[in-house]
Amino acid sequence: MRRLLLLTCLLLPLLATAPAAHAAKLPRDVERITYRYPIDLQPGTNIIKIRIGVPHPDRPGYIVRFVPNLTRRDGTIPATDKVHLHHAVWLRAAAGAASTPGYPAEIVTATGEEKTRIVLPRPYGFRVDPSDTWLLNDMIHDLTNRGMKLYITWTVDFVPADSALGRRLHPVSPVWMDVERGSAYPVFDVLMGSGRQGKFTYPNQQPGAYGAGPRKNEVAMDRPGTLVGFAGHMHPGGLYDELRLQRGARSKLLFRSEARYFGGHPPVSWDLGMTATPADWRVRIEPGDKLRVSATYDTRHGSWYESMGIMMGWIAYDDTTGKDPFTSKIATRGTPTHGHLHENDNWGGGATGIADPATLPNGSAPNAIVPIGGFKYRYGDLSGVGSRRNPPTVPVGSSLEFVNRDTGKEGVFHTVTACRAPCNRSTGIGYPLPNGSPIFDSGQLGFGPAGFTAASNRDSWRTPSNLAPGTYTYLCRAHPFMRGAFRVVPVR
Repeated sequence: MRRLLLLTCLLLPLLATAPAAHAAKLPRDVERITYRYPIDLQPGTNIIKIRIGVPHPDRPGYIVRFVPNLTRRDGTIPATDKVHLHHAVWLRAAAGAASTPGYPAEIVTATGEEKTRIVLPRPYGFRVDPSDTWLLNDMIHDLTNRGMKLYITWTVDFVPADSALGRRLHPVSPVWMDVERGSAYPVFDVLMGSGRQGKFTYPNQQPGAYGAGPRKNEVAMDRPGTLVGFAGHMHPGGLYDELRLQRGARSKLLFRSEARYFGGHPPVSWDLGMTATPADWRVRIEPGDKLRVSATYDTRHGSWYESMGIMMGWIAYDDTTGKDPFTSKIATRGTPTHGHLHENDNWGGGATGIADPATLPNGSAPNAIVPIGGFKYRYGDLSGVGSRRNPPTVPVGSSLEFVNRDTGKEGVFHTVTACRAPCNRSTGIGYPLPNGSPIFDSGQLGFGPAGFTAASNRDSWRTPSNLAPGTYTYLCRAHPFMRGAFRVVPVR
């Protein structure tokens, strides 16, 4: 991991823009500053990068608010169905700062496409110093094949340490809770129909989630303190993250961070806001306490691959002002940190004029191989023309082989993932979905560092050999505008 980080850092240019102050009516001693980091997103890529030279406050002080975003170079925000911020994790290396397991430095904060906003309640703040070194771990996903010039931005409310307010603030440290804590790419799959009553909770309902190893979703506390805030991070399909406190044989729910989906739509898109703890939420922690996190996903509407279950929080060590959760009432519900964002306006699912593949004649694929290249399925691509759009056939009991020929392009992965027929309507944040039955998925065909990428580290995949006769439609999870079909036919 360290060698990979060093190599990545050496290859990346030292690019970072100077902060720009925002004019706003703010409380005394609070400065609002926006930082940004330039990203040249290559066409179709979906890969983790480590950035260095990440700007941060150039004076000692405290961060009390953090608002992340992703913009084009002209400041406009790209539509989520074109490009999205799979994740961004801000880290710092500082004297006396403990590193977060699985990361080369202490995690400051993190976000995904839900763009949760962090607001620390008075009298708390995250202490920063100009001598700190900040890093950025990001995974920005181009769902098209065009690429884009972007900025990752973060707007902070900063309080100088030598100001009247700064002298009254108490420092807090970040608490990183993750159901796959310690993994560089901490993901898990949730399949449609799994769990109970349309819900699946990880790791609770995943047999052998951690094998014989320790609980990755648990953090043991070795110092007293007060938790002062938490919010969750989930992917589409997510319903809620739960934070629990284990004290000996007793267990207590501390907070449920819910994914609130906007517009009356089902829980299948990035058009959501995660709830955060109320401003007066305080929980006292004792040495020996254990914090545990779990993530619950919907399983009625689709299969959710490479899902996450993360909660980011803050603790004021040696602060005993919090409530004991076993003797006091603690608010376990909160409110979203923002409402509907306009980058999520395009739901998709409109008419396109593309034929229902079930109505097309049989096609063929020489040697039962379907190459994937140039962001197209060579045979059976629904956007194709002529005979190449016709679903290639395979006899019952046999398989088609899909081969990704785009593997020479760094970070360009493709999938073959079951999509409910006819899977031929317009692309948006809510369509198409990985909701085909029976379920099949190739994984992300391509190559990359193990454990640090979405790549399956193979370039081919075969369809299940036990499929019944019929026409099967599929999508590419990495590039949802890519759709295809194949057909299983009886043996004559």
